[in-house]
Amino acid sequence: MGKKDAKEKVILFCDGKKCCRYNSEVKECFKDLVKEAGLKGTVHIEKMKCQGMCKQAPVICIHKDECVGKVSKKDAKKLFEKHIA
Repeated sequence: MGKKDAKEKVILFCDGKKCCRYNSEVKECFKDLVKEAGLKGTVHIEKMKCQGMCKQAPVICIHKDECVGKVSKKDAKKLFEKHIA
């Protein structure tokens, strides 16, 4: 199975105070995955306003397809495969 339609995908990270404390490792993992997959020009990593899900920090959304809380590096890899690669 090849790459999914790579038209401008966006990985959004909650920019709330609590999420910011916990999302740096996951954000770096996504950046590495995007680079390794050669999708640097079509997949963007951006901030989003606080989602009010602070107990679920860190919270990410992938192209509005799925919003997930308590994301780990392992989760990041699975989400990337499911929605991006």
